Formats: sequence, C-alpha cells, structure tokens
Amino acid sequence: MKKVLILTRFKGEYEPKRLAEEAEKLGFQVDRVNYEHVRLGVSSKGKPIIDLGNGIKVEEYGLIVPRAASKRGEKSMLGVKTIILEYVEKIEENKPKVINGESFKLFPLMGKLEQGVLLAQAGLPVIPFISFNGERGWKRYLKLVAKRRGDFVPVMVKARFGSHGKNVKLAESMKRLVKLSQIYSEGDVLIQPVLKVRRWYRVLVFQDRVLGMMKHKQKNKYQTLEFQEEISKVKPSFSEEQMNELASLSLSATKVLRAEYAGLDVAWDEDGKMWRIIEVNRTAQFKWFEKAHPEINVAREIVC
Repeated sequence: MKKVLILTRFKGEYEPKRLAEEAEKLGFQVDRVNYEHVRLGVSSKGKPIIDLGNGIKVEEYGLIVPRAASKRGEKSMLGVKTIILEYVEKIEENKPKVINGESFKLFPLMGKLEQGVLLAQAGLPVIPFISFNGERGWKRYLKLVAKRRGDFVPVMVKARFGSHGKNVKLAESMKRLVKLSQIYSEGDVLIQPVLKVRRWYRVLVFQDRVLGMMKHKQKNKYQTLEFQEEISKVKPSFSEEQMNELASLSLSATKVLRAEYAGLDVAWDEDGKMWRIIEVNRTAQFKWFEKAHPEINVAREIVC
C-alpha cells in the first residue's frame, strides 16, 4: 500500500485535510504530521534520527507533501522541513517523491524579493520594486522622496512575506508613507508603483499543466481614487490570445523556481498592456479555488 506523508503546521487546515481525503479514496495510507511534533536526533551509532511520532520511517513513504513551515522568529519550523528534505535526498533505494522537493531544497525560504529577482533575471514580467531594511533604509528613502519635484506619486508598500494581501498597503500621500515607515520599521520592505489593475488571476499549476484560473477583481484599497473612478463602469475582458499568454507565463514562472506545484497571482497592467506576476506561492492554498471550480479536484491531482 502506498504511504503518503503530509507535513504541515496545522493539521486541521482545509488543504491537509483534503489531500488526506483524496489519498485515502485512492486506497493510500495517509499520515498528517505537524512539523513541531517531529523529533530530530543522532543515534549512538552516529546515524541520523527523524522521529515523526507515528512509528513510521520517512523512507517508508512513497509520496511526501511538504506544506508551509515558516513563520517569523522562533515559530518557524523551516529547519525541520529542510533537514527532512535533505535526508530524503540521500535515500538511495525507493526514494520518496517530494512535491516541490527540488524547489524547496534550492530555495528554502523565498519571499517577494527573491522571487522578483529570479523571475526578472529569467526575462519574465514582474512588478518593478526597490527594497531596503529597517529604520536606516526608510530614512534614506524618505529623504529621496522629499527631494523629488512635483506631486507625490502613490506607491505600494509590501513586507517581504505575507499572504492574502496582508502587509500590503497603499501610500497615496507623503503623510501616509511616513506613517507606514513607522509600522514597517523592522525587516525588509518593497516599494512598488501602483499599477492600474482591474483584473488579476490566481493560476494553479501542477506538473507543467495549468489546472485552472480563478479571476479576481482588484480591491479598491490597492488602487488610487482616481483609477477607481476611471474603471468603475468598465468590465474587463481578455482575448483567447491573452489568456494563452497568461497560461504560458505561469508555466514559465514555475519552471524558473523549479516548482511542480504553485499558485500564481498574475495581474493585467492596464498601462503597460501586459501581464505581470505579483507572486508565486509554492504551498498555495486551494480551498476557495475548489469551491469556485468544483470540477477541478486540486487535491487529487497532487496525490494521484
């Protein structure tokens, strides 16, 4: 019987539960293991020990699905995840298949900064940005902005990590930018231009195939008031050629990051008349995707 191991921070989340459900339907034995319950050690004979807490060795699994392990500070379990992947890499016979194993091994921790540089280096369209760190970085940046002539140009302020739009703020004035500099005074930040976006898509990719695309309307909090008024009565539409371009771009991005499975957020830039990659998530959630597109069984695709 094929054994499937799902590594996660939260066993009760939709995605681990759905993955387990579909694997069990296929007749597989499934174990959901919290990263924090894994015990690492070295035996008296000098051999590495990875204790999953269930009496089963890592090498007994045929498929391993590592979900997100990172969280800031002491709560991050990224070290445990990395050690498990390194251990699996050195198994010589009947090596388990690891979803996104190569990508996680090459890029253990990947935020918006790393993605942007790697994708841009590969010639893929991303949103331009500058980045800096901490109070000193903010001080220099604010000084440069203050020296610019003309009206203040709105910008987006983003933290290096975040999901569901968290840690993404619009600065429409110098006053707001200064306030955000106090909120984001620690860690890396990105400053990006405010793109004119009416529509963006969440694209799910698995093994060089686009599983599906879920359309989203850009929220007003990420747009200037001027652009909100401009597009309020306009319904976006895209040609078959544009949608094929979106699919091709999404596949190319996952290849650059060596990922088998990913959820990409890609937006249509109204000024540039082009798709731009906002973010690539290698442990993408798919709860709302499956609910919006019940004909696409994402969990089964991954464990099948």
